[in-house]
Amino acid sequence: MLVQWLHLGRVIFGELAPEEAITATIEFVRIADMYGVTGMEALMAERIKGIIMAQRAVKNVFVDGHLNTRCLTAQHIVSAALLPKGHPVRSMLASAAVAGFLQEDKHKFAKEAEDVPDFAVDLLREVKTALKSLTTGKQGTTFKDPITGQMLLLY
Repeated sequence: MLVQWLHLGRVIFGELAPEEAITATIEFVRIADMYGVTGMEALMAERIKGIIMAQRAVKNVFVDGHLNTRCLTAQHIVSAALLPKGHPVRSMLASAAVAGFLQEDKHKFAKEAEDVPDFAVDLLREVKTALKSLTTGKQGTTFKDPITGQMLLLY
């Protein structure tokens, strides 16, 4: 993939399941970072966001209340935390976890938030941004989901 990027300026991932596509994307940006190759970070973060959004649209799969993290795994969080601070892919995964963190007592990545300090810092940064969007109305308090831009109810 890195050779494709260097020669073509794009990467062809092929057909992959959503979890595998995110894994391939994270590993691609990690190896690019190791070799000091830049220029694709924001594009790969948007690719992950696109996968997340596509999975949100899948019907009859909603089980755990975490629409944005349905196709994310603990290994994705751990691998992305190895990227440099401020990397768009790190920020994207933290953004995906914000809604679950704010709406659920036992959110999907609670263990990772405790065990992976860099992820916890990224998550807090994204939560702080989401909290700036708080509004209170007749239905209750809402915040802006950083992935979809929708206002969600704060439980």
